[in-house]
Amino acid sequence: MAVEFRLPDIGEGLEEAEIVEWLVGEGERVERDQPVVEVLTDKSQTQLPSPTAGTVNRLAFAPGDLARVGDVLFEIDDGRAPSTPPAPAADIAQPADGTGPADNTADAATAAPGTAPSASAPSAPSSGGVRRPKASPATRKRAVELGVELHTVEGTGPGGRILRTDVEAAAEAPAAPSAPAAPSPTTGDTPAAPVPPGEPAVGAAAPAGTGLGQMEPGTHPLRGVRRVTAANMARAWSEIPHIWAHDDLDATELLAARARLRDEGGAAAQRLTPLAFFVKAVARALRAFPLVNASIDPEAGTITVHPDVHVGIAVASPHGLVVPVVRHADRRGLGSLAAEIARLTDAARGGSLGPDEMRGGTATITNYGSLGGRYAAPLIVPPQVAIVGFGAAAPRPWVVDGELAVRPVLPVSIAVDHRLIDGDLSTAFHRHVMAGVADPTLLLLEV
Repeated sequence: MAVEFRLPDIGEGLEEAEIVEWLVGEGERVERDQPVVEVLTDKSQTQLPSPTAGTVNRLAFAPGDLARVGDVLFEIDDGRAPSTPPAPAADIAQPADGTGPADNTADAATAAPGTAPSASAPSAPSSGGVRRPKASPATRKRAVELGVELHTVEGTGPGGRILRTDVEAAAEAPAAPSAPAAPSPTTGDTPAAPVPPGEPAVGAAAPAGTGLGQMEPGTHPLRGVRRVTAANMARAWSEIPHIWAHDDLDATELLAARARLRDEGGAAAQRLTPLAFFVKAVARALRAFPLVNASIDPEAGTITVHPDVHVGIAVASPHGLVVPVVRHADRRGLGSLAAEIARLTDAARGGSLGPDEMRGGTATITNYGSLGGRYAAPLIVPPQVAIVGFGAAAPRPWVVDGELAVRPVLPVSIAVDHRLIDGDLSTAFHRHVMAGVADPTLLLLEV
């Protein structure tokens, strides 16, 4: 009997989702709860599982298409007679959290039970007729880590699926003398420049051949993370009256503290970057000024002051800008922050962030200094009311004890929502953040 899977109401008032990738093809056998499709909403990217075991009869949308809540996404023949009662609706409406079997596959020829595609089953075409390489999320993450473009790899798995071993073999192969391939205008798979999390850089630029800023001439569909980013930024620009402020601080003590902690902290401290200090300083300031750790709803006429401090960190991923959230940032020490930032950053760039890891932020940090930027006018992430941007620490003239000296100067830019925050609070919050970054002992005293 044919079982229809309809796009469930994932919550938060969302009415549609974009089809990112089909994890199976028509004619393939699937098991109950096996992830079938990856979808992108305005809030998160997640995988939806099969409500029953059976054979995939039909995939109703192509990657890049937008489906509305209630639309049939796919149809499965469960092998039962039509008179047999269908699977309970409650089973159909449960989305996977992005950490199911497809994320944890060992990439053996059989992958996970029931996930091996038929050798004759075609992969689902992406929008525009371009086929996306068949690979599990774990394999895609490994390709990002090794800088391998999947469309250049020949898969040795069933049905041409690319395995982890294929990616690693391609990474070890000598580089071809030809120029890098042009990015696909429809799949959005072109990797962005790799950026160490939180590492200040002076004049850093994207390495040649990364695909940054590249797109073929012509008209392309606005899809993927870029579509979500465009919608969110349009809302931020049109709805929020921003106040911006810019200032500089002497980063000598910050860089010295980071160097000492990395030298004396062993292997666990090697991923301690300035971003951990930034998150700690912002979280400390949010706790000091609860009104900045809030959101405003003009339509409802309410202000919500959040009891917890959850700091979002903007990360440039191969598919666009994503903002994972460091939860309870004010309660964490620097070591815990460094480990969590590293984990979230790796997951963001590997495409394995779960929906809950991108929800619930109460303020955001953008560390554009890792790319070499100095000042910026960042846009607030609705419904938050503040964002803090950190530029690159660079040697600049600085007055020390009445004498001109050269010091590593770190620019700090903030934006606040003027509907809730006035200039005096904005300035006080800004100075509190800068004080914690300039004198890390203030951060070390608080857990």
